[in-house]
Amino acid sequence: MDGEQLRVMRCAAMLFAERGFLGTSVNDLTESAGLTKNAFYSLFPTKEALAAAIVEYTANQWPPLVAQFEALKAPALDTVIALSFEVAEKYASDVLVRAGIRLSLERDAIKTPVARPFEGWVGDIERLLSPAGEWELMGLACPADVAARVIVTCLVGALQLASTGEVDVSKRLVDVWTVVLPGLRPTPDIAARIATGQSLRERARAQAVATAPTTLWRAVDIS
Repeated sequence: MDGEQLRVMRCAAMLFAERGFLGTSVNDLTESAGLTKNAFYSLFPTKEALAAAIVEYTANQWPPLVAQFEALKAPALDTVIALSFEVAEKYASDVLVRAGIRLSLERDAIKTPVARPFEGWVGDIERLLSPAGEWELMGLACPADVAARVIVTCLVGALQLASTGEVDVSKRLVDVWTVVLPGLRPTPDIAARIATGQSLRERARAQAVATAPTTLWRAVDIS
């Protein structure tokens, strides 16, 4: 994917996130990107192909994110909580992610096959929560696959409810975990457990910054 395709995807994502697939025309897309139709079609053969590319971009965000948090080897439930808040941040800050999730939910209206929202996440969360894993989950109050489906469903719902902009998505997630946690396992201090997950997220973000390339920073620092 080249830079011009990504630019057009971002322009389109602002429309798709706000209006949805059916509410956005090719004319809208070309106008927002400042392209002629011929130029647009040279990048994406159809509106459906553009939508599919945005969904694919969004889906590609999740595997490395799961791997990054899993590598911290924290308690599994804390890892899942931390992941949910990181996803919320990406949803709030990246219009491509917002559009990708909405387009996934509207996949029946798109002629080109696109992935479901958070494709593979149920399996990943089930694996994290499985009693066969290395971490702390023998105390789950329900089977791991059931817990995973509920968590992913609540996550998608929280993101959609927050998409109106009336409520911060992180506050929605706090509400979700306040209700869900007692059903997963005995949790005497729900707020403290949520805070632990949020702290783990900050730890993961700090680690990502620390391990990112620092060539430019060093050049500026030396000068």
